[in-house]
Amino acid sequence: MKLVAKDCSPFEPQPTAAEASWLRHLIAKVSANNFVVPLSGNRHEDEPIVYCDWDGTWWAGRYVGTLSFEGRSLTIMPRFGLATLRSWLFEATSVVLTDVSGQLQESEFFIAQLLASVWVHGFIDAARHGLPALRRNVSTKDSTIRGRLDIANSIPLFAARQGQVISIRSEKSLDHAVSEAIVAAYEVLRRWLAIPDERWMPARAKELIPHLIAITGPRPRVPTKAELDRIRYTPITAGFAPIAELSRQIANRRGLATNINAAGETKGVLLDVAELWEMYVLNILRKSAAPFVVTHGTREVSATKKLLQSDVSEQNIGTLIPDAILHNNSIVRGVVDAKYKSLHPSARSPNGPQRDDLYQMAAYLGRFQAPTGMTTWGLLAYPLDPSMPAIPQAEQNSPWSLDKSKKMGFITLPHDSTDAVAKLRTLFAEMVGI
Repeated sequence: MKLVAKDCSPFEPQPTAAEASWLRHLIAKVSANNFVVPLSGNRHEDEPIVYCDWDGTWWAGRYVGTLSFEGRSLTIMPRFGLATLRSWLFEATSVVLTDVSGQLQESEFFIAQLLASVWVHGFIDAARHGLPALRRNVSTKDSTIRGRLDIANSIPLFAARQGQVISIRSEKSLDHAVSEAIVAAYEVLRRWLAIPDERWMPARAKELIPHLIAITGPRPRVPTKAELDRIRYTPITAGFAPIAELSRQIANRRGLATNINAAGETKGVLLDVAELWEMYVLNILRKSAAPFVVTHGTREVSATKKLLQSDVSEQNIGTLIPDAILHNNSIVRGVVDAKYKSLHPSARSPNGPQRDDLYQMAAYLGRFQAPTGMTTWGLLAYPLDPSMPAIPQAEQNSPWSLDKSKKMGFITLPHDSTDAVAKLRTLFAEMVGI
């Protein structure tokens, strides 16, 4: 059995009784975090892969990808299309997705191209200071000591009066499990995509990979997770830790096929589209927010605050981490949160915005606010839905006031970055005047 759905959308058609039973078992047994490839390294949520709504309607969650579980498979396609995900991924990471055969794009393996793009971006980002040259101990037998003396192994040489000793020195090398994992992943992706001249790889990646292949060979063994966990990274090479683990998973072909094996092992890979939307919105903000300065709430500790503080112990609870904070002359002027949801009214949200999101933004504005006499904005950013051309009522009637000093706005951003930047600049111009 193969089920196909679109992210953040109801199943069409709805699952049969047998399929619904399988989906319930999937929810109970499979955690999304075990299969999600992180795009930014800052994921904390573990949203359900699928869920059944209060009225019995089955929905797909915020992920795209493929999973096989207990002899059946589930494919979740992007509801706005692969071209839109390409645009967001390019805007967020500057990685260009190359066109491939229509069969690959339209089949359940469409995720392979996105996975390759995430991998190559992570590799280039980790290698911005160079390849992962890690220190390792090298043993040398010679008449002179190079490094520190290996007394235990040198004693037999002393006894034999050979005039030599064994010494150990530390040197940097590319010959280690990280290099093996990266090259192994590269070979799997290269063969899987089969794109002429490897146009899916940026020039920087094409320049670096041959140096690693020269060390590991074209078909290195795939290291184990335990081997990668034992590696000691320096501050400069620390960025290779996540790409090494992702490479190990790719090299083991995790998610590149959902063939169902006899053992019933759960396989697959998922991409969190909500995380990608957040990255897209953040980049659009930075292009359009002048004269505001944008702080990334999920990455910068200074942007994190607590909702409550005890009057007795001064203990803090309720961490508040908005996606972005807008500053002007070091003064907080706004808080922005990206929502990969629909802003149009629905049975669950008759006014458009979901109640939890409104309460969340109200909490943000209670802790991140401008000095007395100045207005603080809260902005919720949603993806524009081309199938619903009308402007949502919540956006039409923006801004909305919490009180005289706090306003909340809603905006649907186009999938084209140029149009999204223009729309935000118009909004920010209004904010400056308030």
